Amino acid sequence: MPSCIYDISKSLGFGVRNDAKAFGDGSDAGVRAIVGTIQTANAGTSIFAEANKTSNISRTASNAAKYVSKAVNPLLCVASVARVAASDDRPSALIEETAAMSSMFGVEALMKKQFQEGSLLAECKQVKSAVNKLNNFCANTKYLNKLKGGTIASILKGLGFIIGSISAYSAGHYVGKKIADNTTRKYSFVTANLEA
Repeated sequence: MPSCIYDISKSLGFGVRNDAKAFGDGSDAGVRAIVGTIQTANAGTSIFAEANKTSNISRTASNAAKYVSKAVNPLLCVASVARVAASDDRPSALIEETAAMSSMFGVEALMKKQFQEGSLLAECKQVKSAVNKLNNFCANTKYLNKLKGGTIASILKGLGFIIGSISAYSAGHYVGKKIADNTTRKYSFVTANLEA
């Protein structure tokens, strides 16, 4: 159950975030709506599959959701391309988006490895101690003690993944902006002066 909760919290968190972005007026709003719908639907399918483990329907739905979820990252890349295409300064936007998406995918890949059993992070004494303290706290708290062991930790892990992904995108975008400010934007300014 805890690993399922991790997937649910991750999908739901990203789904809500992308659905909220889809309500904006950005050039990628349509793609964000599709991505958000897939991620939110995956969270719902995971809950259904967990509740009906023996059902052939839930197994089929779960397998279909896993297949469809593979489209999320390519769609996010499409959204990034849409932002570049809609920009007035495409070279600078390309640098920013490339840096942001590369940073996001790189950090996500690193987090996936570190969130696995037996990883350096999972075997870290401080992390194990924190998880044990969290489990003890939940076991001794009135409403939290009804949750299965590891559920809260899985939710926190899912939220941590979302925060890490968003932070990596923002950091990459910031670095990309600095690079663009010192290359394409500077070059564009010089060219404009030469033409004047």
